[in-house]
Amino acid sequence: MREKIIDFLLSNADPSVVLRARRELLNGISKTKEDELLQKIRIQKNIQSILQAQKPDGWIGNYFHGQSKKFGAGMYDNMEVGLRYLAEKGFPADNEYITKAVHSFLVDGANCSEFRLHAPPDDYAHTAFGVYLLRSSVILRAGHEYLLPTNDYIDLHHDVVFSFRTFLNVLNFADADGAVDTSKRQLCFKPGVLWPCSYDLRILAHSQGWRSHRNISLLADSMNRLFSFRHVREKMIYTYIKGQFRAPCLAFIHSGMYNLGMLDDAYVNFDLLELFARCGVVKQVPFLQNKYEYVLSLVDDDLDVDYKIASGERNWGPYGGFALEEDWKSKTRKQCDALFRILMIMHYVNLP
Repeated sequence: MREKIIDFLLSNADPSVVLRARRELLNGISKTKEDELLQKIRIQKNIQSILQAQKPDGWIGNYFHGQSKKFGAGMYDNMEVGLRYLAEKGFPADNEYITKAVHSFLVDGANCSEFRLHAPPDDYAHTAFGVYLLRSSVILRAGHEYLLPTNDYIDLHHDVVFSFRTFLNVLNFADADGAVDTSKRQLCFKPGVLWPCSYDLRILAHSQGWRSHRNISLLADSMNRLFSFRHVREKMIYTYIKGQFRAPCLAFIHSGMYNLGMLDDAYVNFDLLELFARCGVVKQVPFLQNKYEYVLSLVDDDLDVDYKIASGERNWGPYGGFALEEDWKSKTRKQCDALFRILMIMHYVNLP
């Protein structure tokens, strides 16, 4: 099935899918072919909205965390989604647009200053909430784990280790409720509790520095514990900061799990399952292995995907997005997006 999917994508898919399939799944790609495909990608509407919004210092748009009517930021022309989308569309780490965007975090400028330079002193004290999570995750997705210049502001290695620790801390709990403070008018995390969220998963999925056979096994153990916990659909667990209840970044606890669609076999979150696969844990976590087998079962011999993908899933935001095809008006385009994500999941699940 893998070879059939690759052949189908090379003949029918968006240039970004073709580029990534050749670069990541086959025997590499020549510089000439890569430049040819990048030129086709560069003129696409969504890419143009990002590139035209990139400022002289490299910052993309007028906002960091997704869309904002207040700051005039659209779906793509904001820093977080814009940079991640460029990387997802196949722009390499050393591309000028990627490099300028990453380096803009090290420039003292007027745009979204809270995401530049020093994070707040207590940034790591609040569960699943903080500048470092968002900022480091997108820098790592851009491929700059070992390319970021030495600086006094961003320590990617520290943030990778910290995200790894959030998952391992789950092993210290017999159930998820042990991390929750019930004494306030809203349920919230107990002060100082480390608990993993979708950004911690992104940080680990797109970094290498934490990986060893032992660490991957420990991560799998923590995920097995995490998925064994009782999850309550009605509850939302907040992060309590200076007298305010703030929604954390999709923490893997209670209703947050349902928001990510991981406990319902009728729903597939291709983006999220790919992140777990990139961490190398799927075969060691029965819940994820079952989810993986379910995803494979959706593809028939004709490469039709027996799953109704909502048009809204084309949309990109801080917490998700998997569509690389710009237009889903044809069945083939939608099929290519689904098949490419399934192919990527297969690839990372089966890496030695």
